[in-house]
Amino acid sequence: MAKISVVMPLYNAERFLELSVRSVLEQTFKDFELILVDDCSTDGTLAVAESFDDARIKILRNEKNLGTPGAARNVGFDAAQGEYVYFMDDDDVLLERGLEILFNAAVKNSADAVNATKWYESQNLDAPNADEIKLELQEMQNSTVSADLQTRLYQEFLRGGMHIAPWLFLYRREFLLANGIKFPAAAAEDVFFNFDVLCATGKIFKVSEPFYIWRAYKGSTTQNPARLAKNLQSILALHKHILEKLSPLGDAEFTADVLRFWTWHTLRSYVLPILQRKSQAEISQALAPDFAQNAPFVATLLQLYSQK
Repeated sequence: MAKISVVMPLYNAERFLELSVRSVLEQTFKDFELILVDDCSTDGTLAVAESFDDARIKILRNEKNLGTPGAARNVGFDAAQGEYVYFMDDDDVLLERGLEILFNAAVKNSADAVNATKWYESQNLDAPNADEIKLELQEMQNSTVSADLQTRLYQEFLRGGMHIAPWLFLYRREFLLANGIKFPAAAAEDVFFNFDVLCATGKIFKVSEPFYIWRAYKGSTTQNPARLAKNLQSILALHKHILEKLSPLGDAEFTADVLRFWTWHTLRSYVLPILQRKSQAEISQALAPDFAQNAPFVATLLQLYSQK
């Protein structure tokens, strides 16, 4: 059994996939399996994946397109055998010591999850190079998170102590299985997922050494105008999810703070880019069939954010 299962969902990544896969195969840490999940790509992605001759690679192909990276990640997670799981995007680059850094931190600190607080960004459509990448960081050193749930959520979620991109985390697989943590078939799936991780454990260690290059140019399918209603439904689902998790704490003010913060985050990422390209009348008409029961919520969103 491999120590780490690297799960990479694939969709129309022909241009970038060779570099992404090679960056995993060239890791200093060798004890891993690489699970590539093709979500019915329509270009040459599958051919690129099959061009590698390495026994550590497993290729899965969905019978139908699942529509979100989170759903494809779940397919890879179900097939994973490693002690730890790492989720990587199909057009990014993992620097050669990435898995080594994460694994050593997890073992040394008996962590259920390890989070990286620094990463690189590149807008280069081909191979990122040292002159063009930009370091994105949060000013902190290696550290643990609080054992107290409210303190942990406040410091990591509300005060920005932790970025919630899945590619900044290594997770202990049995921890995820024991707590039933999976990605939802929704926009902002990374928020749902890592909110559940933070609620389930305080055994999280943060490392400050950057090892990942994120291609910042890429647009998101969740920012397609046709997906506006679904994106807003995801925000409503996130509200419900947070309420279910935090209501037992009996702290209405704290729960409201969490809801306000993540409503703004998801609006900024998945709604505002669409609102800026469509008129308020068009949006209202598109939402009417799906949001009758949530009309006050939608009206508030339009009033507050369509002008930003």
